[in-house]
Amino acid sequence: MSWLTKIALKKRWLTFLIVAIVTGVSIWSTLALQMELIPDIELPVTSAVTVYPQAKPETVMNDVTIKVESAISGLKGLDHMVSTASEGATFTFAMFDYGTDMAETNRLIEENLAALDLPAEVRNLPLAMPQLRENPQLYAIDMNLMPVVILSLTGDMPPSELEQIVLTQIMPALEQVEGVYHVGIEGGSSQQVLVNLDPLLLNDAGISMSGVVAMLSAKAYGSIDELENTAVSADVPLKDVGAVKLGLTAGSAVSRTNGKTGVTINIVKEADSNTVFVANAVMAEVEGIAASLPADVTLYTVMDQSEYIETSISDLSRNALIGCGLAIVVVFFFLMALRASLVTAVSIPLSILVGFLIMRFLGITINLLTLSAMAIAIGRVIDNSIVVLEVIYRRMQNGEPFRTAALDGVKEVAAPITSSTLATVVIFIPIAFVGGIVGQMFIPFALTMTAALVASLIVALMVIPPLANFPVVKKAAKGDGQTWYQRLYLPVLKWSLAHRALTLVIAAVLFFGSFTLVPIIGTSFIPSMGEKMLTVEVSMPRGTDLTTTEDAVIKVEKVLVTHPDVETIQTTAGTSGSISGGFMAMGGVGDSTASIMVILDREADMELTAAGVRDDLTGIVPGADITVITGQAMSGGMTGTGLDISIRGDNYEDLAAAAQQLYTELADVDGIAELELGLATVEPKLDITPDSARLMASGLPEEQLAQIQQEFFLIQVGSTVSQATIDGHTYEVYLSGVVPNLDSAEVARELRVGFPQSVKLGDIAVVELGEQQTNIQRINGKLAASITASITARDIGAVNRAVQEKIDSLPVAPGVDISQGGMMEMMQESFSGMFIAIILAIVLAFAVIAVTFRSLLTPIVIMISLPLASIGALLSLLFAGQTLGISAMMGVLMLVGIVLTNAIVLIHLVERLRKQGISTHDALVESGRTRMRPILMTALTTMIAMLPLALGLGEGTILSAELAIVVIGGLFSSTLLTLLVIPVMYSLSKGMRRQKAAG
Repeated sequence: MSWLTKIALKKRWLTFLIVAIVTGVSIWSTLALQMELIPDIELPVTSAVTVYPQAKPETVMNDVTIKVESAISGLKGLDHMVSTASEGATFTFAMFDYGTDMAETNRLIEENLAALDLPAEVRNLPLAMPQLRENPQLYAIDMNLMPVVILSLTGDMPPSELEQIVLTQIMPALEQVEGVYHVGIEGGSSQQVLVNLDPLLLNDAGISMSGVVAMLSAKAYGSIDELENTAVSADVPLKDVGAVKLGLTAGSAVSRTNGKTGVTINIVKEADSNTVFVANAVMAEVEGIAASLPADVTLYTVMDQSEYIETSISDLSRNALIGCGLAIVVVFFFLMALRASLVTAVSIPLSILVGFLIMRFLGITINLLTLSAMAIAIGRVIDNSIVVLEVIYRRMQNGEPFRTAALDGVKEVAAPITSSTLATVVIFIPIAFVGGIVGQMFIPFALTMTAALVASLIVALMVIPPLANFPVVKKAAKGDGQTWYQRLYLPVLKWSLAHRALTLVIAAVLFFGSFTLVPIIGTSFIPSMGEKMLTVEVSMPRGTDLTTTEDAVIKVEKVLVTHPDVETIQTTAGTSGSISGGFMAMGGVGDSTASIMVILDREADMELTAAGVRDDLTGIVPGADITVITGQAMSGGMTGTGLDISIRGDNYEDLAAAAQQLYTELADVDGIAELELGLATVEPKLDITPDSARLMASGLPEEQLAQIQQEFFLIQVGSTVSQATIDGHTYEVYLSGVVPNLDSAEVARELRVGFPQSVKLGDIAVVELGEQQTNIQRINGKLAASITASITARDIGAVNRAVQEKIDSLPVAPGVDISQGGMMEMMQESFSGMFIAIILAIVLAFAVIAVTFRSLLTPIVIMISLPLASIGALLSLLFAGQTLGISAMMGVLMLVGIVLTNAIVLIHLVERLRKQGISTHDALVESGRTRMRPILMTALTTMIAMLPLALGLGEGTILSAELAIVVIGGLFSSTLLTLLVIPVMYSLSKGMRRQKAAG
């Protein structure tokens, strides 16, 4: 590679011109890079929703769910599939292997769904419900569908009026912003006059629901009193058979922000748009919109992804600059030459800028991971330049002219720095084979590091030598010419070479002893990225109306707003516009649920705050199930959902018994919270089956017989019947169905059906009260139950092991299978993949070194430096209070390449000296003396440059902090021990070779 230096030195002015041009292009490319929170990851998940009106869960499962599963189960790459059948609907969620072509997979699923033989009530439903495009309907799940900005409009006016302001003034303006894909709203549901009839009173009066509809639909009303006094029969006013009130109808949603009712606005960007640019453009438009709104309304920003991204990028950039400055100080400390230090420092911005240029060509965005990679690379990209400049500087100090010192110096070190750079680069190749979410997230990280390192090698060989032509003070000829650190090191090195067995025993004890720290350190997965937030889920008893749910939410909100760490709360009660919200509505539980997004102060401890909130909310709403989940809504569940256990079997009674027993056992496990059992409950349910023979013999006129299906729909669902004007506002009058709240078959049989002529429901249908499951869950084609919980302990691995012990010791019936998914499954797969990646990285690095040294024994000696790094890596995690997570494992992988640099540089000179006839012992001592300065310089610059990241200063550093801590600790121990253990191992290897040759 020294030929590159010859080219650069031949026309120095041309070299500098090319550098200037490349720098300019790189700056332009850097400014043009997209900015995101995390890499653009294609989630390999999809879902299908099918509506089967009024069908029981068991019927839905047999007639629809199993068939929908068959349309998905045979596809390539399917990992697991979960289905839930409830009354009137089924939801199927499928997850595939990462890397699956989801566009093609979704196309195949749509084709298979279209070919299914489904009941006519399912296939023909889109004709009656135009908003339902297809049935079944496929919903692809995409990270890009998450809002980049969430706004809320609140004010002293009805939600319906706020909704009109959003629809007429805000949405049209935001939809015109470049890069905006969709603007959606939640809340703003109009109130209605709700009429709830009492079945007993209806029966006593002998009135049918269709008769009430006929009487109420005759006119519009001017007040609730007028409506209540309207006669629904000869002398029976409406108030005698039911209650009338102003409220929200079923299927509505209530949006609240910081305790005020309003309308939530979700802005979604186009898939290929820059998150920060789009969010900033939206916020600029919001400023103009806010100025034109009425004085009594407020447009509030609930969440703006760009704020966190920009703050994180700013903090990471600041840490990188601090690291850069510290690295330059280290170089100056060793060389004590300002110009030489500045020349070396040139490699940092040049390498980083060229790295960004390469990122631009590869289509990689600036995000927390790639910027962390660049910040971590700061200390590494200067290493090659340090080695090159140090050897040129040393030769010039010894009296060599510049050109000779530059050419011969580069020849001396070109092979080892190229080898060490390649060894560092090739370790990232196995990342592509890790798979899963880790592979998807860290491939851009690896490519970014590779780009920076390749750029640093080119800079070191082509830019640093031409810049090194500066005056150098020649070495004085007095004394031994050794620095203070050489005088400390050389006696220790000579002692180690004289006591080789003892040196290796000490190193072995330290190495194996370090692994005893792993249980103390603990294991975790991927730290949370994004704003600190909690999600509070409120579930009221099934059948609770939306008004009651909203009242419960208000009680929860009053507790949340008083918490010192809470900044913003945003609530959606009822049926949200999301897929899950739509599914809950289909299952009849939409009105009884609410979700509260709680954004915390950036300095808050999420787990500690969550624990406090859980305590504060205990018992606040009698009968409600309130859960508090930590994590970011923006993560989309990518990193698992805490504890997630599946209990599968062919017999529901057996799996239910196992699930109940395991649920009880897990209550004693420390480190988990919000333990929930997902087991279908059984509740009383009226079963109404029309009897065609009885119907024909009922005596109803033919025109009424044709409308009997509408009669059944009316008594179960209800209908809008008229309008009422109250206090100047016009509302629809909605008559609620009477069957959903009935728990008596006798009362149901007495209900009157038909108008003007009516008969008893029991005369034309079989009416029975039976027990019915609320929903039926299936996992991978088998009946299932689930147990979920949040993991609050720092050592996630210990919690998972404790849970697994409970599972293993649980006696279960034959055919019942219990397995952990969620975070546990992801951790196992990711750690297994990372271990394999580290082993492959070691093999690849060995191959590179073997080619460089043209030997198999010497690379083995050099590879001894790798286990020495584990000592400091584990100790540093222990002292820093961090766990061994995927980020730390990535640091271990990086150490494979980084720590080899020192050993390569050291042994390469030893080999050269031995070829000159110098003895092995003397060659080792001389190489240690000569190479100690560049080894210490490169190690210290790498460690000190990473120090700001390791300290976790600022936003967005949590992922890089764990990695930086591992690299600093591992490099510290490996550097110190490499300077002693590697010479000892080399000496032993040469001694054994001589003995073998002599034998």
